[in-house]
Amino acid sequence: MYSADASFVGYMRDIGATILFSPNPGRTIKEVRKSMEVSQDDLARLMSLRRETISRIETGSITPTAGFIKRFSKYASIIKVFRDLNARKDAEKKGDSALLNHTFMRTHFSISKGELDNLHRIGHTSYSKTKKKVLRRI
Repeated sequence: MYSADASFVGYMRDIGATILFSPNPGRTIKEVRKSMEVSQDDLARLMSLRRETISRIETGSITPTAGFIKRFSKYASIIKVFRDLNARKDAEKKGDSALLNHTFMRTHFSISKGELDNLHRIGHTSYSKTKKKVLRRI
């Protein structure tokens, strides 16, 4: 059975460590963001920053703070969990409402309703874009 908690913890650890140990943290952040089909605008809204700030971090003009890396890793991990849940829902042809319970998710991940709504929207959009790319290739 899929464990959102175990996946979240694993993703967060992997993303954070990859950024921290990268010779170019900005490029790594950009690669993670792009791999999830998330725009700079969406990431900026989530992080409560300007898009230009995200761009400057990704190009290496400014160095991301530890707080930024922690929040980025947390949000990216939650988006990945939502992508996983969307894939499971597609594969099983039925929803797993217990895993998508927003009250549980908000409490579990310690995020606001607004953050959760944005992360859910981005995760769903991200999954849909990736799915379309894969289907076009086959």
